[in-house]
Amino acid sequence: MISRVFFLPDRRVHNPGIRVTVLSFLLALLICCTPVLSAGYIYLDTGEQPALAAHAEGETRYYPGDPFELTVILTNKGRDTAMEVAPLLAPGAYDPSTALGVTVSPRIKEAPVTLKSLPVMAGDIGSWDQVPVTLQGIVHQNASPGFYVILLDTTYNYVYAIPMVGADYTTITPLYHQNVQVLPVPFRILGEVRPAVIRDKSENMVPGTQGYLTAEIMNIGHTTGSEVMFSIVPSDNVTFQVVDESVFLGKFGPGDVAPVRARIAVQDHTAAGSYPATLEGQYRDADGVVRSTPPVPIGITVSKGAVIELVTKNITIGPGETETITVTYKNSGDTPAVNAEARIIGNQVLVTKSDTASLGLFLPGETKSVQFVISAKESAIQGKQYVINTEVKYRDSLGALMLSDQMSFGADIQSATGTRALTQNPVVLVIIAGVIAIVLYVAWKLRKRKA
Repeated sequence: MISRVFFLPDRRVHNPGIRVTVLSFLLALLICCTPVLSAGYIYLDTGEQPALAAHAEGETRYYPGDPFELTVILTNKGRDTAMEVAPLLAPGAYDPSTALGVTVSPRIKEAPVTLKSLPVMAGDIGSWDQVPVTLQGIVHQNASPGFYVILLDTTYNYVYAIPMVGADYTTITPLYHQNVQVLPVPFRILGEVRPAVIRDKSENMVPGTQGYLTAEIMNIGHTTGSEVMFSIVPSDNVTFQVVDESVFLGKFGPGDVAPVRARIAVQDHTAAGSYPATLEGQYRDADGVVRSTPPVPIGITVSKGAVIELVTKNITIGPGETETITVTYKNSGDTPAVNAEARIIGNQVLVTKSDTASLGLFLPGETKSVQFVISAKESAIQGKQYVINTEVKYRDSLGALMLSDQMSFGADIQSATGTRALTQNPVVLVIIAGVIAIVLYVAWKLRKRKA
């Protein structure tokens, strides 16, 4: 015996006329087919099948570089026949409008996105049922603005016929068809201001002073921003402190190039090298919304600066003597010292007669010597070494006054001996001068006689 009833789920909308038509059709079929019971089955085919549709829910607008989770609602718009052949089976199990075992495989077609979603099992979707599916991905950094679609290859089975076999027609063997629907899901990519650093340069970025980080940036995005402001943010805000915080550009359209210059103070004793920073910006878009630009990495290059070293080690001077000494310096840094001037610092025993000398433009790798005049007091202890300090002041490439570290060299107190003693004795010098004068006079007389 075959039982036929109608099942009406609360969430579905049914057409009473369809149910009456189907029931009348089944009854008429049983009556008219009585003579052919020996054939062994009754073949029922309603001609209905699922009809899936998809639409996105929530935000469907993204910017280049955005990760996204797109919620797609699958809706089965197939007509519900509400036919149940076997009352002991699950309601709707043999409804030809039910999509059975729905599998969703997302793919892209000419859309600048990368999908992370694998095929998703959505299960069974009855007539007018809705099932959410989440798609994950990321928009390409260089994506052009516009409307795009994600395609959903939706695969499912459905009952297209129900053969009834057996002498009493009590056995049911449903027949299934597989169907694939391609469902488009539209979304939109918006344009943005996207800066790119074309070139950059660190000016006078040396320890213990201030310099500039300059850059030329281009808008490689696809929209024009207004009230555009950029700033350079060092990763280490202890070593580097930004003096000028931001640069205002106003409008910044696609392809525009603009300079950015930030003044940065560098902490003392910072090692030379490259340090990370980022170029950050804000702008107002066409809708009046304030947005941030994607951060762009940029480097701060710290130089050693002008490093003045003392080459001279020691000098010798006798008690009560005055000497013109030569002191040699070297710029072992990587930037020039402008208008450099050397100075020596005397003490209670060694008195400076001329204590400053000009080095001028002192280039990297260059060695220069200058002279000073010092005197040793009579109280200077024979054989003792005294210390003379020296320093060099100069201006950097931006005109800031700089002072080198203080350097020292030794002054050994020794009385003159040997040739040096003779040349420093006034009596000996007078005798030598007299001998030279006599020799010259005799030579002149001899030349005159010959003439």
